[in-house]
Amino acid sequence: MNPTPSGLRARVRAARWTPERVAAFAAAMPKVETHLHLDGALSPETVRLLAETVRDSPLRGLSSAEIRRRVVVDAPRPALADVLAAFDAFYPLLRSAAAVELAAYELIRDAARQNILYAEVRFAPVLQAAPGFTAQNALDAALRGLARGGTDFGVGSGVIICLLRPFAAISRETNAELADLAVACAGRGVVGLDVADVGAGDEALSSYGAWLRRGRAAGLGLTAHAGEAARGRELEDALDLGVDRIGHGVRLQDQPDLLAEVVRREVVLEVNLTSNLRTGAVPSYAAHPARTWRDAGARVTLSTDDPGVFGADLTHEYGVAARELGFGAEDLLDSAWTGLDGLFLPVAEKRSLAARFETRAERALAALGA
Repeated sequence: MNPTPSGLRARVRAARWTPERVAAFAAAMPKVETHLHLDGALSPETVRLLAETVRDSPLRGLSSAEIRRRVVVDAPRPALADVLAAFDAFYPLLRSAAAVELAAYELIRDAARQNILYAEVRFAPVLQAAPGFTAQNALDAALRGLARGGTDFGVGSGVIICLLRPFAAISRETNAELADLAVACAGRGVVGLDVADVGAGDEALSSYGAWLRRGRAAGLGLTAHAGEAARGRELEDALDLGVDRIGHGVRLQDQPDLLAEVVRREVVLEVNLTSNLRTGAVPSYAAHPARTWRDAGARVTLSTDDPGVFGADLTHEYGVAARELGFGAEDLLDSAWTGLDGLFLPVAEKRSLAARFETRAERALAALGA
């Protein structure tokens, strides 16, 4: 673990902070995204643009406001499955190269507006596949959009391929195809492997171990959705599989022994505050355990999960952490730095990004007179 640079930390500690100044710093400071789904990042306006290109789309001809009512989950839902249903409205729009490339490009454009320096973008290309448009085609389109966005807006990126649970929804054969794609493209835009949920079911996370081990052998970073809901041994399985990061992990609040192990192993926790509230994983922002985890020494970083679906960007998440969980400017700085340090990047690239981060953070502090 590389700690937040001592000079930056000292400067933040020495400054006088009010809630307003913390909010201003949250907006201006450099950030990274570690848990960001490509499909879940579509804004209502992007959905509207894509719908106009699909003749039989039920969203065609609707205004952005009407589309927002259909695709944005802006209030808590009873369960994760109720949130996943929102994706059904726009998923048919993502089954062409032009659509996937546009989605990736606009994700990077939106990231630049939030002072995000680097985004790890995850998705399962088999879900975009259609006759004449393969999973490889979908991945290639995403990589083109991310690269073009990087050139235009100066935001770096990498792709995390998602394996999918349960097998009742996405077969073993399809997951094997995803693993093969990730390994074949390791070091060529693909940086990591994940296990995500697409439906109800109790498929054990350990069932995906062989594919994750293949990814590790190919040099990919490993993360997994685990502990978002109270379900089986998935947190234990994630640790047994040697993941570098855990997405969500909310149920760690009920298992202090596992939290202690997460701290000991320096596993990064990808925290998604608004997502966890909207899916019912926590009853309120204030009840989220992220503050407790940080106080216990865990490596906590903030991300958005699905900024389009939840209508909440990364600056919003930093603001929520400050207002609702008592994160000060130093906590926010540490969150961003932890995310950077936990990226699935080669050491040399991470060092270069860290230098940019320090420069941008110093500039944000100077603008505040700190």
